[in-house]
Amino acid sequence: MNKRLSILKPLLFVTPLLFGLQGCSGQGVLGSQLFSQQEKITPLKLLKDVKPTIALKILWKVETGSASINSKIHPFISDDSIIVAGGTNVSAWNKNSGKSIWKSSIDENISGGVNGGNGIVFLGTDHGNALALDEKTGKTLWIKHLSAEILSVSASKNGRVVFRTIDGKLHGLSIKTGDIAWQQQQLTPVLSLYGASIPVLVGPYVIAGFDNGKLAAYELQKGSPVWEATLTLPRGDNELDRMVDVDGKLKALGSAMFATSFHGRVSGVDLKTGKIHWAKKHSSYTGADANLEGVYTADEAGRIWRLEPQTGNPMFKIDDLMRREPTTPTLINSNLIVVGDKKGNLHFINTNNGQFVARIKADKAGYNIASKVDGNKVYSLGRGGLLTVIMVQ
Repeated sequence: MNKRLSILKPLLFVTPLLFGLQGCSGQGVLGSQLFSQQEKITPLKLLKDVKPTIALKILWKVETGSASINSKIHPFISDDSIIVAGGTNVSAWNKNSGKSIWKSSIDENISGGVNGGNGIVFLGTDHGNALALDEKTGKTLWIKHLSAEILSVSASKNGRVVFRTIDGKLHGLSIKTGDIAWQQQQLTPVLSLYGASIPVLVGPYVIAGFDNGKLAAYELQKGSPVWEATLTLPRGDNELDRMVDVDGKLKALGSAMFATSFHGRVSGVDLKTGKIHWAKKHSSYTGADANLEGVYTADEAGRIWRLEPQTGNPMFKIDDLMRREPTTPTLINSNLIVVGDKKGNLHFINTNNGQFVARIKADKAGYNIASKVDGNKVYSLGRGGLLTVIMVQ
């Protein structure tokens, strides 16, 4: 299955996974402790000293009070602010100065989000409540109870926002009222990784990854199925080996997409039809970022890869961060990515040669979500709730 993937209107879609294991009922089964146990046997490789070849400046940092040790709640950047969440707290900060704009407390643990658009931010709780807040004030606009714990939330578009729950359901809601416009569901295995990819809105579709190894597209307005692609089939003698979740960051670019699955493959998929044009063996739980020059991802062992977008062939591999649980690489520009790790380091890597060009240590609790980039500014939220903003000069 090594046909060349056309990227005349390139689209890259990568779906790697979170490594906290979860049963479909919501109880924790295993987690990153697997890495910790391995670390006791095989100590982390010492980081090599980096001689900076780019200039970085920390503009500001603030303790947000939104510590999130295991969950993967992403910040949302609007025109004026950055909204973060964790535990039972949601807060907005001026993205230029770091000054507090508003803080809100939710009566339940926040388990999905934050995302938004059109002046509204969306998040979900472990009790299955979907919430819409006013972006400027933090005031609750509506609450809608869904079927189960909410794991991720899409952006909003054309009056719709899509919530993904732990029972394998997608819920298309009205952004104005929270009314449920449609629901779709995929079968959920007995054992799956805790977490879910953020549904991606592309054209008139919403595309999501599921715990059964499938990637599926639905009409955003009505929820009608468009296509479905099986990225990986379960294999193995036990439930742990048979996990094939499609989780992590999804990246769309043009008319092609890449997606990865746990214990599975990274695949080049046609956006319009769902046809898999190429597939390579690759297990990843973090997600990926991509541009025309490459697909950037971390595999389950912690190696950082650059893959050729049309074929999936490796362009470089970095093993310096093995067992450090690196986050999804995030493109800052065509020549630079940033990767966080569980020890609190933010690594800046040249995309042309795979060389480390700078490093900053920020949140000592470490990182398990990718940094956000806005222009030449990098916004990184650590597990301890420290939000750090760095300008690449």
